[in-house]
Amino acid sequence: MKKNLFIIGLGLIGGSLGLALRESPLVNKIWGFDVDQEAEKKALELGIIDEALPLREGASQAGVVFLCTPLRTFPAIIEEIGDVLRPETLITDVGSTKENVMHIFKKLPRGVWGIGGHPMAGSEIKGINGADRYLFENAVYVLTPPPDVPEEALGYLQELLVFTGARVKIMEASYHDRLVATISHVPHLAAAALVNLTEGKDDNLMMAAGGFRDTTRIASSSPELWQDILFSNREYVGEKLEAFIALLSRMRKALADDDREALYKELKQAKIIRDQIPHKRKGLLPEFSEIVCIVPDQPGIIGKIGEILGSADINIVDIEILRAREGDGGSIRIGVKDRETAEKAVERLKSFAIKAWVR
Repeated sequence: MKKNLFIIGLGLIGGSLGLALRESPLVNKIWGFDVDQEAEKKALELGIIDEALPLREGASQAGVVFLCTPLRTFPAIIEEIGDVLRPETLITDVGSTKENVMHIFKKLPRGVWGIGGHPMAGSEIKGINGADRYLFENAVYVLTPPPDVPEEALGYLQELLVFTGARVKIMEASYHDRLVATISHVPHLAAAALVNLTEGKDDNLMMAAGGFRDTTRIASSSPELWQDILFSNREYVGEKLEAFIALLSRMRKALADDDREALYKELKQAKIIRDQIPHKRKGLLPEFSEIVCIVPDQPGIIGKIGEILGSADINIVDIEILRAREGDGGSIRIGVKDRETAEKAVERLKSFAIKAWVR
């Protein structure tokens, strides 16, 4: 059954959802609203939405409402549109924490279903100018439905989001918030602390090389946005911060005690765990198998590799240029769904005289 969608907040995520869902057979019209009229104009120009509608008008006609605004705005939006929402309307969000959102959704009118959502995807380009049809491709998209949500409603939302290319994962809101405290929120605070450790001194910044830049990249994110996120999850973030501080204290003690074995154990355990993470994945994506191939420096070589594998019905789920030298070629990492497919891909590439192996 086709439904009308209403996207509240036409930034990176809201814009990308509009682009990704335009051709879905489950969608009729896509409407949008943003407090920034320039964002609404841009969304119309890019074909992200069919029409910009006032908040209450759009909410009253939609079958699915996406809240793509900062978490702090949710209570006011729900209060403003609550009385115009029709029975069986779905409301979902894209916020980084879920327990607080599910509490807010309890205030929805009877028969209106609120399902928490969190796409584990993002971009360096903020706002609607960063909108990308493929932003959610292969990304985990978490849903946190309430216990009483109708199976039909949850199934519709799942099928809708699968069309974006995302991998939908269902979990309890509290479990989600514990996970993101560990893999997202504490790392953000750690990055901020590392940057502040430099005190902004010229000599420190001049010496900041690739490792420091990679480790602290997320510290450049919006302070206002992250203030909201961290306070919305402060209980679990506090717990994980305590654990993090304890780990750092253990390492500091090993250094103070000249205990090389203790420090080595910490570093070795970190390496073992880190090496289990598939390279360059989005969110909590299950593992895929990786191939590395050496290619000549020729125009169209990446397209040729895609054609070679595509003709053997092998789908590339991830790709990255590892190293490239002008005139010499370089190495490319390719992700495929499993080990068997990877071995098949290697044989296929070798038959075209392209050196390749499973990593």
